[in-house]
Formats: sequence, C-alpha cells, structure tokens
Amino acid sequence: GERKPEVITLSNGIRVVFDVDKGHPTAAVGALIASGSRFEDEHTRGLSHFMEHILFKGTEHRSSLEISSAIENVGGELNAFTDTQYTMFYMRVPAIHTPLALDVLSDILLYPLFDPAAIELERRVIEQEIYSFEDSPDDVVTDELLKGVYGSDPVASNPLGTVESVRSFRRSDFVDYFHRHFVAPDIVLSLAGDIDVDASARFLEDSFGQLAKGPGRAEWGIPIRAAVCRETERPTEQVYMAMALPGFPQYSKQGSVLNLVSSIFGGNMSSRLFQRAREKEALVYSIGSFPMSFSNTGLLGVSAESSPENASRVQQVIREEIENMRQDKISMAELQHAKETVLGGFLLSLESFFRRMHRNASELYMRDRIRTVADVTEQVNSITLGEALGVIDDVFDTTQLAVSIVHGPEKH
Repeated sequence: GERKPEVITLSNGIRVVFDVDKGHPTAAVGALIASGSRFEDEHTRGLSHFMEHILFKGTEHRSSLEISSAIENVGGELNAFTDTQYTMFYMRVPAIHTPLALDVLSDILLYPLFDPAAIELERRVIEQEIYSFEDSPDDVVTDELLKGVYGSDPVASNPLGTVESVRSFRRSDFVDYFHRHFVAPDIVLSLAGDIDVDASARFLEDSFGQLAKGPGRAEWGIPIRAAVCRETERPTEQVYMAMALPGFPQYSKQGSVLNLVSSIFGGNMSSRLFQRAREKEALVYSIGSFPMSFSNTGLLGVSAESSPENASRVQQVIREEIENMRQDKISMAELQHAKETVLGGFLLSLESFFRRMHRNASELYMRDRIRTVADVTEQVNSITLGEALGVIDDVFDTTQLAVSIVHGPEKH
C-alpha cells in the first residue's frame, strides 16, 4: 500500500508533515509561510520578497556567510522563493545532515537581525533582480497578462515589487511584517526523504513550537477578471505573446477537468497547438497552454513566441484553435490520453523529495489535507467526457480572451 505523509501539530498550532522514504539518502526540509504578494497592498508591494532575502542576511547566531556555508559545505543547497500566496524557505541535504538543516532553517526564521546595513545592501541586490526581470520578455509578457486580467488586484502583482517600493522600506517595516506573518499557526513545516521523525519532531517543537501566535490569515476577495489587450515595447528581436481564457480555482473539480483539456489543447508536443503552429506551419519554436490557478480564481494561459513576420499568423492560429475546440470539442480517446498524461506527469514529479515536500506543504496550507496518489488517480479517472465538454463551453470563448504582447521597436 501507499505510505501516507504523517501530519503532527506543534503546541502552538503549527503543522509539520513528514513524508518518510528511506529509498535514497537525502532529505528536503521546508517552511511555508503565509506571506506573498497577495498579502500586500500598494504600500507594501515587494515586501514579502524583500523579507525572504533579508532572513538569509544574518541571525543572532550566524552571519550571512555562516548561514550559506553551513549548508553548502556539507553538500546541501538552501534557497527560498516568494509566490503570490505563500513564501517557501527550503534546504536539500544528504540525510545525515537533516538536523543541521533544521537548525539553520529555524535560526533564519526565528532569530533574524534585520541589520540596517544589510537591508541597504540587499536593496541594491533586489534592484538588480528587478532590472533582470524587466530584461526577460517572457517574464514581462506574463506579468503584463496578469495585470490585464486582474488589474490592480494583488493576485496580479509581481512579487518583486518595483524599484520605488523597494527603495521605500525601512527596518520597522520588516519588523512589523515579520511579527504579523512569521507566526503560528499559519506556518507549515514539511520534510520529505530519509527522515528521523521522532528526533525532528522534538527539535521542531522546541524551536518552531515556541513561536507566538499571530492574528491568522485574512480571506482574499475574489478578483474581477477582464479581457484586456496590452502591448509592451522592449529591445527584443522576437515577439512574445501570452493570452488568457477564463479558468477555475485551485483544487476545484472544474480545475481538474481543465487540466485535462489544457493537456489536449497545448500541454505537450502531441497537443493541438504544438502540432499546428510548430509541426504543420513551422511558425514557432515554442508554444503551449498552461492553467494558472489561485485560491478563488484561475485562468488558462497560452504562450508563444515568434519572429515579427509570423506574429499575426500565430495569433490567428491560436484563435482558430480556440474556436475549433469550442466547435469540435474532444473525443473520448483524447480524454483518455490526457488522463494518462496528467497522471504520468504527477507520478514523475514525485521522484523528487523537494517536489514532495513542496506539494505536501502547499496542499496542507491551501486546503488542510494532502491528497494521496490514490486520491489524485481516482479524481482524474472519474472525470467524464460530459464534464470536459461543459468546461470547454465555459472556457474556450475568444470574446473572453485577454492578450499581452511584448515586441521590439517598430522598424521603419
């Protein structure tokens, strides 16, 4: 039978999930925090991401170099990322060094210094990160797409913030934000791999279990969706296109159905978009569709890039394929292939302890339970052709298509 991850709750309500697998002598450990761009307002845009950087810059016990070298000198890696709905800090180590990883993780999350000199230095580093993002057309085109769909709602804001917002933060902003977000019970700790559960649980109770309780997460309002077109000029040779059709919230039944339909539409090399735009017409090198979902909203994204002379044809092909999907729907055989594709991809992703750690944490955080492989398999296999046709009717409608285009300067 399938080994289920084990969840324990520390005395202050923080949950810890253990996904034990002794098949490979490594471990991934992570802390998921209720912090991210969706928790920010116009005054704090980019603060969650800046905070993620600052926590690596020194604690009461370790300097910035001591934090990174503690893990890297034993062959591990440490990192973090700030997303829309959460921030994750994680380490991957040879299993023998799991206690060290937990020690460093607790150090950076419980005892940060917020040294003003470190804040000033890191501000300049994040400015460089923002400039780098602005130089990446495929990042910019998606960022502009989200703004076109959701407007000023925080769900569309770039976690990096802006150069202006990043320049505005003071030490007190970090301290206040820390005491509001880096608290019990909204942290989820997650461990996967060759783990000693008892020793880890004891350590985590003595460290994270002592954190103060905070106010708890606020509910996010449901963002209003629009079908806006946005054009952005950047010094680029190619034309980058990103489009969005309506989608569904995370973990919703319709969201699961849309995953299958997206697989058929543009999920891989065998998909309709790829076969037509690349294999038949050779208009593009890359094209595809991808569902994006948040707690209470979602969209179906389509992205492509081509040289300027192909760009309008590519957009025409995408619109025609949306229309074909609406008219001709999908066959039973296509639906069955999509089920195999989605379930196979899910199983392949579970080869990685990092992915397992991350999935367990985010499912527990977003919906308070973790689906087993059997749950996911049953959920996907139970989807009917009728349900897929209903979702196609709701989603594949060119009147609801939002478009974002990044192109180079007009050539005269």
